[in-house]
Amino acid sequence: MPAGLDIKLLRMLVAIDRLGSLTRAAPALGLTQSALSHHIKEAERRMAVALFHRVGKRLHLTGMGEELLQAAKTILGEIDRIEAELDLYRQGHGPVVRIASGAYGCQAWLPAFLAELAAGDGACEVEILDSGLTQPLPNAVIDGAVDVAIFGGEVADRRLRAHRLFADELVALLPTGHRLAARPYLEAADFDGEIFLSYSTVPERGLEDHRFFRPAKTNPRRWIRAGNVESIAEMVRCGLGVSILSRWAVESRPSGGIALARLTPGGLAVAWHAVIRATEPKESAPAQFAERLAGWWARRAPAGGCRRLREGRIKKPRRSGAFQED
Repeated sequence: MPAGLDIKLLRMLVAIDRLGSLTRAAPALGLTQSALSHHIKEAERRMAVALFHRVGKRLHLTGMGEELLQAAKTILGEIDRIEAELDLYRQGHGPVVRIASGAYGCQAWLPAFLAELAAGDGACEVEILDSGLTQPLPNAVIDGAVDVAIFGGEVADRRLRAHRLFADELVALLPTGHRLAARPYLEAADFDGEIFLSYSTVPERGLEDHRFFRPAKTNPRRWIRAGNVESIAEMVRCGLGVSILSRWAVESRPSGGIALARLTPGGLAVAWHAVIRATEPKESAPAQFAERLAGWWARRAPAGGCRRLREGRIKKPRRSGAFQED
């Protein structure tokens, strides 16, 4: 590495970003605040590059500092992952694949795939992460916190590689008896004045905000974060708001008290993917897992609980940064 750029510096930058200040980051790194400040200044001197600039009592990352921070998250994520795998190998275990699917979950079908995988020659240890991640799923994959993420919408980041699983459609969830429940389909303007329940208030490309509300230049009156599909469904059932979710996630749950409505005359299709890091070797456990999962869906989707796109229509299945230097 160039003079001044080492693993310790990368860990310092990540700790400052995560904890928000030198004062809080220093004890987490086993340093005093003055020692941490000295290490940062010494690294800047050796690299002849400023990583922070001061505005009052706050430290802000420079452009190069921000670029180095993002690289540090990726590098350290890979190092931590490899170290964890080495520990498991030393204990006699195989590779571990960490899977996350955000608020949607995949309990309705993932166990069936894992059982088939275990019966064949592709067995691996799987850790299923909950929806409590502190960042969007694509970022969690890039940073190394997740090995395989399952999510819908567009995958445009070159740092990611997507394996297409299945096509589905986004549908509106309404309480039975709602004024919109009898409509053959809904447009974005129909949601004006409604309380909208979402698993996240951060817009994701390829889903309802990007493809439904934004083109119509309209939005529901208020967005409320409900956290997960189960909470959203129960709140809709109780008349506390309306929502838009993927049909496959809704139809695997009790439907009493909830009406589903199509979005736009032709439906709003969405593709689901298993996403891994673009740098993942083809023979690695995450890459093999994603490839096998895509093959599993290719065999079962026509008769499974999800929609397939044909000629643009959706067919119904046969069955279904500032840091305080305080």
